[in-house]
Amino acid sequence: MRRGDSVSTRRQVFRKTLVLLLGGGISLTLSSCALMFNGTTKSVSIKSMTQDSSIYVDGNYVGEDCAAVDLKRNKQHVVLVKKKGHKTEIVNIGNNVQVGWIVFDALFNWFAFLTDPTTGAWYGLDRKNIVVKLVPLKEGNGNE
Repeated sequence: MRRGDSVSTRRQVFRKTLVLLLGGGISLTLSSCALMFNGTTKSVSIKSMTQDSSIYVDGNYVGEDCAAVDLKRNKQHVVLVKKKGHKTEIVNIGNNVQVGWIVFDALFNWFAFLTDPTTGAWYGLDRKNIVVKLVPLKEGNGNE
């Protein structure tokens, strides 16, 4: 075997290895369809029909009267709308697994089982719009 043949063989092996690595990298990158198309958060709009009411999500103040927040799909959330002299409204936002993404990953791409469940991309939230109207408290009732 001549020296030129050895260099040519090494180049071919290098090219094949490079193609496999790039193809595998692209495959892993494109493998998480739920992550790419569903994302890890969902925008939820919250509106209070009662003026000057405060809105809290998971204990954090997010706005007055209306707010749009991006919530993580892989957990449940609690929304509080309150105003002095009115009954506080509590709204729970649940999450659920969207089976379609699991079926898609099982049929077409096993690599997505590494990323989609851990990032929350398989999940959906059961609310995207919340509208509340606070009820005024009766005179002499100290509850808020």
